[in-house]
Amino acid sequence: MSKKSSRTTLAVVTATAAMALAGCAGMYPAARAKAPAPTAPTSPASPSPAASADGAPEFGAADLDPAVKGKTVLVLGDSWANSLAQGMTSAASKGNRIVNGSIGGCGIMSPRTVAGQKPEDACATWADDWPAFMSRYEPDAVLLRTATWDQVPQSFGERPDERDITHPEFRKRFDEQMDRAIGILTANKTPVYLTDGKDSTGELGDRVRAMDVALRDLVKRHADKGVRLLSLKKQLCDDSGCPRTVDGQAVYDESGHPSEWARKRLATWALNSMFASSER
Repeated sequence: MSKKSSRTTLAVVTATAAMALAGCAGMYPAARAKAPAPTAPTSPASPSPAASADGAPEFGAADLDPAVKGKTVLVLGDSWANSLAQGMTSAASKGNRIVNGSIGGCGIMSPRTVAGQKPEDACATWADDWPAFMSRYEPDAVLLRTATWDQVPQSFGERPDERDITHPEFRKRFDEQMDRAIGILTANKTPVYLTDGKDSTGELGDRVRAMDVALRDLVKRHADKGVRLLSLKKQLCDDSGCPRTVDGQAVYDESGHPSEWARKRLATWALNSMFASSER
């Protein structure tokens, strides 16, 4: 595993500016790579229909709702957050401001080790960085996703062994860290949107399910502060699993993150869910 740069790069994308933010490739730390340049944004249109009659996954939305205009959205979290921020840049940077504060390979836990390695120093600075982001950008909404990275086994405190979200001590620390984060992000009554895990089958199924329970409990605990949960699982998966192609389009790229096509659709759906009343 190669080590990431310790410098945190913040990308702010509007119709007139685009700065690249790197992410990580896959579930474990990897060197950052330049994010792909944003594609031309779509013109506002009415939301696409919901799931098809056969119950297939929705795979986001094709069209941005006209209500998504003049908005500032701050995206925080791991490499999946970075993918969603890239999708928002592609779908909505015209007339909106997308602030990408995600760091690939970083969750909310501020651990001592992750998968046997010391985490990047930047992973532990969010409690200082995020209040500054909120003050500087005054976002209309925040998207926070660490549901992928914080499934990785981690150690913290004085314990030498790594644990994951299925362990009570990990869950307790996750709750404490997320409560602290929510306090920072909602201090000025800014709505915060979390996302659940993806596939709850397979070898990581127990962790995904435990993470989903933790996130639902968190939303219930902070509902009065405007914290909401967006279900990526419903967009990407159905009872038979999580399709990897749709109508010839790849849903995931070679790193396991959403493909350019998928992240743009997922980002459009997320923005519509934030700002279009009919989608909430």
